[in-house]
Amino acid sequence: MKAIYEITSVETGTVLLKKRKIAKALRRWLRENGRVYSCKLCVSRKGRGDN
Repeated sequence: MKAIYEITSVETGTVLLKKRKIAKALRRWLRENGRVYSCKLCVSRKGRGDN
């Protein structure tokens, strides 16, 4: 299974990220700078070995 993080804010618009660490860093930056954001985690069933 693959995870995709969708982070939306006024400053960045909608951002889709595959890497958890980058999504975590963006959320932290937005939070530390007092920005309002929403975050969604989308999980895809397609992964290794799936056709």
